Amino acid sequence: MERWLSKSRVLLGLCALMLMAAFNRRDPMAYGVFLFLAVICTLGYLLPWLSLRGMQLRWLGQAAPQVTEGQAYPLHLVLERRARWPAFLVEIEAEWVWASQRLVMRHTVALVRRGRSVALEQLCTFPCRGVYRLQSVRLASGFPLGLLRAQLQMPTPELAVQVLPQPSPFLWPLPWTVTANPQGERSTRHLGPSMELGLLRVYQDGEPLGRVSWRASARAGQLVIQHFQQTGSLRLHVLVAVPDAQACGQPDSDGEQTIRLAAGIVAAAQAHHVQLRLHLPPHAEALTDPAAALLALAAAPAVSDSLPVVVHQALPLLQAGASVAVVLPASLPPPQVLQALQGLRARGGPVLVCLAQGAAGAATPQVLAPALAQAGYLTHTEVA
Repeated sequence: MERWLSKSRVLLGLCALMLMAAFNRRDPMAYGVFLFLAVICTLGYLLPWLSLRGMQLRWLGQAAPQVTEGQAYPLHLVLERRARWPAFLVEIEAEWVWASQRLVMRHTVALVRRGRSVALEQLCTFPCRGVYRLQSVRLASGFPLGLLRAQLQMPTPELAVQVLPQPSPFLWPLPWTVTANPQGERSTRHLGPSMELGLLRVYQDGEPLGRVSWRASARAGQLVIQHFQQTGSLRLHVLVAVPDAQACGQPDSDGEQTIRLAAGIVAAAQAHHVQLRLHLPPHAEALTDPAAALLALAAAPAVSDSLPVVVHQALPLLQAGASVAVVLPASLPPPQVLQALQGLRARGGPVLVCLAQGAAGAATPQVLAPALAQAGYLTHTEVA
């Protein structure tokens, strides 16, 4: 019953009732009430449409703006009025689209005088990373009675906002290891051949006899091993399992928390001057620039079962001594994860498995971390 008793139907019913009363009773008071209701109905239906006539919307922002998720961003829109009459209570709706998400932001302008323009410095807040494109801009008005909600579709500028992920604070829990690099800045000792001798030490059981310095052993009266100097650098390979279509764009999901955790690891590597190698589907090559890595994380699309793919891509590029961080959602099934990590385990070297747990899965019992710990992996869990 309530859905039938809207404002417009009630006023139209009263107008019809007073018109019939005026004809039947021929009362001037009934005619006056009818005219009063008719004027109100006319204004209620006409003014919203007139308020949107002569409107123009211009955008004065950058070509490709960037903002971090959760931070305020001004729209830089200017609403101009070219009609001869003012407009009241104009509502601007901006619809942004990314992946499967649609975000509608609304802003209301109380008064736009004739021949004037109003700068809409509304601070938009994007709750999740991504590349949001402006799909449409609509103007709407229901002033003064809300009997009619007039809408006007405005020309949409080509606008895309790159929303970077908010990096999660991260501290690397393992000692940094050195990878052989001729252009590196760190010198380490190793048993292999080199042009520069590092040190001589006493031979220990089980070591290869090919590294014994026989001249030094003859002088010392016991077997002596020779070490050489090696130039190397700190290198970190970050393997990221991107979220699937169900979790992509959901701020509280484990998949989006994985992207934030990966951004935190990138920031930690940059702070410690560690050479970064970010492996991220669908990129076939590793990303080495931290700024480019953040942009790639922001625009990472949804990929189903991405962990085996990224491990397969990274295995040929892993060098001896390089540190490896595998970032994945905590909601993945343990058998799938253990099978995908077998190649990294056979390679040797330090491997840290970082599990990202979003706020949406906080109440779900976690079984992946105990399974990885039982298999001998060092894990780190990050909760949103």
